[in-house]
Amino acid sequence: MRQLNVKLSAKQHETLRRHAARRRTPVAWLIKDYIATLGEGQEAEDVRKHEPTQAAARGGAFDWLSEEPEIYTATDGEPIPTRARRRR
Repeated sequence: MRQLNVKLSAKQHETLRRHAARRRTPVAWLIKDYIATLGEGQEAEDVRKHEPTQAAARGGAFDWLSEEPEIYTATDGEPIPTRARRRR
């Protein structure tokens, strides 16, 4: 296991702390998750696109849905018609 020490300005540290607090995660975990995502071959832009989804999944806001009954199935509703692709 390696350890990384990073020097931040007071403003940078406060911004990072606030971001971690909004996500309800420790700063160290926030940084570890970010690095792990980069290690999976994603670029920083891709990470930013997925942050809201990851925050929602970890935040617990939708945990109550697991207790709700399944009222819809794959056969409910009507199929959505697909458009034929245009030839160029």
